[in-house]
Amino acid sequence: MSGSVKQDKETGTWCFVIDVRSIDGKRKQLRRRGFTTKKDATLTMATVLADQARGTFLRPSKVTLGQFLLDEWLPAKRASLRPSTARSYEQIIRTSIVPNLGSMALADIDGSALNTLYGYLLTDGRTETRRNLGSGLSAKTVRNVHGVLTRALRDAVRWGRILRNPCDAADPPRGASPEMTAWSSSQLAEFVWSVADHRLSAIWRLIATTGLRRGEVLGLRWTDVDLANGKMTIRSTRIRHGQIIESSTPKTVKGNRTISIGPDAISALRTWRSAQAAERLQIGGGWMNTDNLVVTNADGSGPNPESFSNLFRTLSKRAGLPVIRLHDVRHSYATAALASGVPVKVLSQRLGHADVGVTLKTYAHVMPGDDEEAARRADTVLAIP
Repeated sequence: MSGSVKQDKETGTWCFVIDVRSIDGKRKQLRRRGFTTKKDATLTMATVLADQARGTFLRPSKVTLGQFLLDEWLPAKRASLRPSTARSYEQIIRTSIVPNLGSMALADIDGSALNTLYGYLLTDGRTETRRNLGSGLSAKTVRNVHGVLTRALRDAVRWGRILRNPCDAADPPRGASPEMTAWSSSQLAEFVWSVADHRLSAIWRLIATTGLRRGEVLGLRWTDVDLANGKMTIRSTRIRHGQIIESSTPKTVKGNRTISIGPDAISALRTWRSAQAAERLQIGGGWMNTDNLVVTNADGSGPNPESFSNLFRTLSKRAGLPVIRLHDVRHSYATAALASGVPVKVLSQRLGHADVGVTLKTYAHVMPGDDEEAARRADTVLAIP
């Protein structure tokens, strides 16, 4: 048995072609494409030839990518995934992958096919009409598609369904994360004062003084709040996947945490709990807060996360402040806390970061004084009389 390695002049990638024996003893050609280098193609071809000689060669399966993802991989992985993560994976598979590459044989997926998919998603991949968002998906969303495929096809290799992961030969779009914007300490305080008469004023104050994520504050239950001791425990979140809103748990172990609440926030929450109780009495049997949520609509139902963010933007505009994302209030709190001298380790714990390194990486730019202070201290220590 022998084969040949060739380069595709259009894409610049490499492929190999060999003869393999089919089950009926006949010889058929096997072609594998999408290698980034000649060396990769040659080494993989040598492995296939060696397997063929030993009688252990894995013949290409006719199963399609869509069949593998939906009928094999996702059911096998579902038990080990958070329900929200499993639903997110399924949504990506059904909306972005299957409609475009689902009918293609799993064994035929290569780097070129994946790059074509990513290019299409960037220009025409949006499946729902949203004002001012264009027809293409963001680079971050396409990288999420690449992430799901990478994980699934890595398992396909491990399970012996394909020889190599074609995602290794693909080029997902690059792109920086959305630029972090933050209010100054005075702007953050101005917002809190501007919403003092708002129905959810206590909630805005809580977010501004703790840096809670949207899902964390919307998933907070009264049983998680200890007003007597000024503590609250973050153990659940309320998130949105497409049209589905569900309760989940923090993604990381550090996300499940207990933090202190300031005196003003405690007082505001006491007032809000009384106001919420009055709403419940007024609604009577129609009260919908069966989960004992801290944040509710007037009828006791949990707010739609997107509607909650839209309300924040409306209130920000009304206050005459620069419009930022609700998540940027978290950054505003962190920036103000660091400026006031809160240790990075303490802030990292309060924010629920996986480790202090995440906090340092995210907020290093707002701590320029630390470097200057280090230089001054070094001069002091090394000063020669």
